Amino acid sequence: MPAKRGGARPRREQRSAVLSDEAWAALQERATLERKSASDLCEFLLRHYLSLEAKPTFELPEGLQKRTRSLYVSDRVWAGAKAQAVLQRRSVSALLEQLLRAYLGLKLGGQASS
Repeated sequence: MPAKRGGARPRREQRSAVLSDEAWAALQERATLERKSASDLCEFLLRHYLSLEAKPTFELPEGLQKRTRSLYVSDRVWAGAKAQAVLQRRSVSALLEQLLRAYLGLKLGGQASS
């Protein structure tokens, strides 16, 4: 694996997330524009969210067409996302969908109550 800032890049495992067609298409477009992979952007968004002291939660729009997608995310970031999702009583897929929709400027529902 390529070295990154003096160290090896953390090993990333294949993960499954159920994401909307709309968010997935916008993610693919954004990844192309940024010359990164969809997995790179997802890991960046999850890592950033996990670093926040206050973690806002938004409801997702109803009626989204969703499919299972494959992503490559490090064990540490995925475990953190799973732990956060449990605290929020939702899936990692819902957490990631929220982050993608916010980052990509797609419609989100109202802020969920804590």
